[in-house]
Amino acid sequence: MPRPQLPVRVRAAAAAALAAALCLGGGALWLRHVIHANSVAGSVATAQSQARAIASTYQTPAAGINADGGTLAVDCVADAARCSYDKWYEFPYYGMELSFAVVDIHGKVLLAQNQLASYVRDSGLTFPAVPPQENEDFFGRLDVHLRPARSGAPGQLDGREVTLVTYNVSPSGATVYVLVSPLDAEAAVAPVDHWLRRGLPAAILFVAAVAWWAAGRALRPVERMRAELARITAADMSSRVPQPRTGDEIARLAVTMNETLDRITDAAERQRRFVADAAHELRSPLAGLRNTVEVAATHGGVVDPEVLRTGTERLQRLIDDLLLLARLERTAPARGKPVDIAAIAEELVGERRYRVPPDERFVVVAEGPAQVIGREEELARMLRNLLDNASRYARDRITVTVAEAEPGIVRVEVRDDGPGIPEADREQVFERFARVDQARDRRHGGAGLGLAIARDIAVRHGGSLYAADTASGASLVAELPQSPRT
Repeated sequence: MPRPQLPVRVRAAAAAALAAALCLGGGALWLRHVIHANSVAGSVATAQSQARAIASTYQTPAAGINADGGTLAVDCVADAARCSYDKWYEFPYYGMELSFAVVDIHGKVLLAQNQLASYVRDSGLTFPAVPPQENEDFFGRLDVHLRPARSGAPGQLDGREVTLVTYNVSPSGATVYVLVSPLDAEAAVAPVDHWLRRGLPAAILFVAAVAWWAAGRALRPVERMRAELARITAADMSSRVPQPRTGDEIARLAVTMNETLDRITDAAERQRRFVADAAHELRSPLAGLRNTVEVAATHGGVVDPEVLRTGTERLQRLIDDLLLLARLERTAPARGKPVDIAAIAEELVGERRYRVPPDERFVVVAEGPAQVIGREEELARMLRNLLDNASRYARDRITVTVAEAEPGIVRVEVRDDGPGIPEADREQVFERFARVDQARDRRHGGAGLGLAIARDIAVRHGGSLYAADTASGASLVAELPQSPRT
């Protein structure tokens, strides 16, 4: 059992929603990444500038104070002169929202301010004795984990991994650590996060709704075509699907469907005519045989064996032709193998010369072997039908010419010196049960299927069969693709 599929409109809306989610979501995530990376890079650059400034001013008297609970840089009791200065000459970063620490070569905190001071004092934050490796600009980086305060007091950065920018203080060898707060980058990407949480779902739903509407509008002509097709039956195939004037794929589909319906209608009509003609043709020999038997039974006479033989042979030929036509229509053409059609013509003409009485009217003209690709038995049947047709009407001579008409084409012409085929009937003779001269054709025993079978075989082999113009008599020409030379 095939797995049921969702409606086309649902699949189109789902595909559009998925595409929108991938495009809009991917674009938003990329933009968020760019904004976050730029913000972090800006914060790092600012921290590096601040670390250099702190290192350059740390040895000044203004820097020697206790910064927000950090370790004293100097002992103001013992060295009161160094702690006495005007407020305007304070250490430049004292009182600013800047988190930094100055650590000596033993890992001891000399000075700390703001958040770093809090985590040093309350959470036991420590610094390595050996500072991180510096880059070509003499800056280093250190990632630390900030634990919550022992007292349980909450901090903004509790439990988070943060980056510290380092810079050396010369000549003391101390190291300045400046905190790169992740809060600035998070604030920068907050609008993008807000859009991702609220705007993206709304945008995806909008795209899905538009796709649902567009798919329904595009499929409306398809639904009308489906409804019209549902009304077409074998009894009435005159209806056709409406053709939109849009010129798009659906319009071309409608044109193709109508052309297909035309071909089906023609095929059904040919089938009905074929069945009717076949029934009529079968009725005639059967009626003759029945009359012969009934007359003999009524009057006590003996049935003429020759009459029975002639009737049954005609019936057998007709049945064989009908079965062959059915097989040709049912099976696909086969590539077959290389066949010498000139040799087949010689063989069939030779058989007729050895009949009783012999038929000496046939002459084969062939320059040499003529190879075509196909089934030998079908090609032989095509030639036999052409020869049979010519033998019915020829007076003294029938010429079978096999030659290469042009590169890649083998031409087989069967010409007789009979009454010929009127120009108006040259296509009709290839129709099934067709008779140009009804009386003469019945007298010769033909059912009007021989040339129809021959054309079907020629077409199955990629060729054609037609009646050519002649000054006298009839000329039937088959053109077949030549076998590639090896």
